[in-house]
Amino acid sequence: MVDLLIQVFERYTLQDVLGEIPQADEKLRQNLEFTMSSLIKNLDNKSSPEMQKILSQHLRAKQEITKFSGAMALDQSKLELFHEFLTKYICEIESRLK
Repeated sequence: MVDLLIQVFERYTLQDVLGEIPQADEKLRQNLEFTMSSLIKNLDNKSSPEMQKILSQHLRAKQEITKFSGAMALDQSKLELFHEFLTKYICEIESRLK
């Protein structure tokens, strides 16, 4: 069973990612860029255990989104967009934890 309330970038849930709204467009890309850059800046204020928790949460979200890649009923461009930004965010957290 999929937990649709999994948080993605503190602003979205897995339900938002899989649902029709928001649509995958330039506005969503800009929102994700802004949100991700804000979250990356906020990592400076996080302890290692807090970053570990954030990393775990976003790895789980990425895993769930990956499960739906290729599902014909879902907006693949939107899934790819979230996947792209999740990958960047996860890499940033991992590099800070090293």
